[in-house]
Amino acid sequence: MSQYDPTLSVLGIPDHNIKVAFVRHEYRGNGVRRRQYHVIDAELTYRLTRCPLCGFEALHPNGFYTAHVRVLNGVEIPTVIDLHKQRWRCHNCYHTVSAKTPLVQPNHTIAAHMTERIMKLAHERLPVKTIAHIIGISASSVQRIIDQNLKLRPARRLPTRLCFDEFRSIHGMMSFICLGADLDRLISLLGDRFNRTIKNFFIAHYSLAERTRVQTVTMDMNAAYQTIIHEVFPKAQVVIDRFHIIQLAARALDQVRVQALKQLDDKHSRPYKIMKTNWRLFHQTAPDAKHKQFLFGLNEDVTQQEAIDIALDTEPQLKQTYETYLALHDALMVKKHPAELANLLATYEPNGTAMDMTIATLKRHKVAVLAAVTSPYSNGPIEGVNRLIKSLKRSCFGFKNQLNFFKRIYQITA
Repeated sequence: MSQYDPTLSVLGIPDHNIKVAFVRHEYRGNGVRRRQYHVIDAELTYRLTRCPLCGFEALHPNGFYTAHVRVLNGVEIPTVIDLHKQRWRCHNCYHTVSAKTPLVQPNHTIAAHMTERIMKLAHERLPVKTIAHIIGISASSVQRIIDQNLKLRPARRLPTRLCFDEFRSIHGMMSFICLGADLDRLISLLGDRFNRTIKNFFIAHYSLAERTRVQTVTMDMNAAYQTIIHEVFPKAQVVIDRFHIIQLAARALDQVRVQALKQLDDKHSRPYKIMKTNWRLFHQTAPDAKHKQFLFGLNEDVTQQEAIDIALDTEPQLKQTYETYLALHDALMVKKHPAELANLLATYEPNGTAMDMTIATLKRHKVAVLAAVTSPYSNGPIEGVNRLIKSLKRSCFGFKNQLNFFKRIYQITA
């Protein structure tokens, strides 16, 4: 046949050795598995005389073998090709040979292009059962194809800039994730976040020379990680993520604000309304002091700075905490001068609020916190991956098997 069969061309099967005989609709299966199929009856044959096993020209036709090949649906119902494959028998070595086609691998009944479609749908973060319903095969077959085409392997080369973090995987377990800070490339996924597991992984997969080339490791203020950094990466500098530093200070500010709210007796006063309803104003690092606007809750036209001043004038502890929060933000995010941040930590006077614990935590990680001021790296890339992981879990209704979960993560992040 010089041209492709139009029926096969519609299904994306350009093999001129396959000749379609007829098309029909037929019910197949038993019980709950019984369903209607779009059946294409076809024959696969071509001229072959030399035996691929012994090399002699001693092949003779020896009937046909029928394979029920699943292909992509051209219509809404599943499509099956009853493919009658030509068989030959060698009169020299007495082996039999079957006709081959790029449509399907030998001894397989799922078309090769279906594998590509399954992997694309899996990359779109669809559940296995949904993919199986779209393709028209069983969920176990979909999972088997994903397992065959996705192999978990650590990065061959270790980047000089790393990001460490953790995420919730299955059954409430916390797992470890490592990313390259420069190329946002996934380095490894570990089933737990124990120091022993992390240390053994990097020592087993990367030489001392590679680990010595690592310059920075960016992470949050998880003290457990920092104890092994210099054991694994001798010359690496620990950098605390700037977002986590500001987040820690913002939480302390919120705790002081809530405590001040509870101590106010007049629940209808202006300071109470501002701290209760317009609490977001206290997280603004540059509140507007020129333009007045109507603030709901307070029900007045005031500037943002005026509203903040009304609340702070009656609460000295909140005022001190707010000023510390602004100074910390400016030193870390605006001015980016380590000496100013070090001076802030050294001159801070405890006032019995949650900010005391925040400053104490920053002092405990002082070297890594000061390194964050000038470092251009952050945990932004790894936080983006964590968001993809949460989206994957949500769209797939969670995972029971950690290995399957890690393979899907590897697929969407590789």
